[in-house]
Amino acid sequence: MFSAPLLHCRTGMLLLMLCSGSSLAAPQDRVAKEMVQVLEAYAVYKMGQYDEAYARYLKLAKAGNRQGMLNLGNMHAAGQGVARDQAKALQWYQRAAEAGDATGMFEVARAYEQGLGVPADKATAMDWYRRSAEADNSAAQWLLGQQLYQQGEQLQGLSWIRSADRQGEQSARQFLGTLEGSAKSALAPSAVNKTAIFETLSTIDSAAQAQDAQGIVGMLSPDAQIRVRLPDSSAWNNLSHSEWAALWQATFDRVETYRYRRAEPELLAAEDGILVFSIITEHLGSSNAPQVLELHEQALFRVGTGRALIHALRVDIRRQGE
Repeated sequence: MFSAPLLHCRTGMLLLMLCSGSSLAAPQDRVAKEMVQVLEAYAVYKMGQYDEAYARYLKLAKAGNRQGMLNLGNMHAAGQGVARDQAKALQWYQRAAEAGDATGMFEVARAYEQGLGVPADKATAMDWYRRSAEADNSAAQWLLGQQLYQQGEQLQGLSWIRSADRQGEQSARQFLGTLEGSAKSALAPSAVNKTAIFETLSTIDSAAQAQDAQGIVGMLSPDAQIRVRLPDSSAWNNLSHSEWAALWQATFDRVETYRYRRAEPELLAAEDGILVFSIITEHLGSSNAPQVLELHEQALFRVGTGRALIHALRVDIRRQGE
């Protein structure tokens, strides 16, 4: 959780690059050098020279390169250049996962689900699938969503399945495409609920266009869960109402001109609420660093007495084109 001063600084830095501090990106020369080394190792691997490829990947992995760790895991799993050993494969996948690699997280989840090199543990597998899904691995999003949906957690399941679909995961797309007839109709909110949700969205959008941070936050329930990922960051942050308002206010305070537009949202209904998926475009005018941001927003709405409030909000803030 951010303290208010830190939140203020980070939002300014990440949204408008106006806050002093070091860059989050690794030095470009080191990144470029490692990429060349990874490509050279892959070229050796592709030629079937597994001993040399293993040595190259091991050197990269020891230097902290996640791709090196993943490829060592793959080689142990397949028995290429080394004896097949699922336990050692898992060790390298775990190291990549702990370094923040989404594919490594997925492989750890799969190992625990299938008992590869470790006793099968469904709960641990689900935890790692969730971590991988949050790190944008589309395969993990699909598998996690499918399992949650089958367990009766329809909204959570549909949420992840829709995220996987938006990344082009074909299985997720096919699943959503097969929801026809009564199943598809069940996912459509009633006309009354749809009207209430669009009224709430209109209130939020009007507040944003008026640069009214408190008006935006006012449409969230008091106990709403708010998760936000800032540009150039892989981490999701849990924010309080006041921190979410501060994030908006930090933007408004730094822009010279501001434009905001929400594309047509998508609504999916289930027993415990209505999911609303939106893409919001922000044009942040500044003589120093004008930017266009996309807010990929997922909101869980519940409607009571004709009023729709947001009970959970997940916003992935990206620079346009990322």
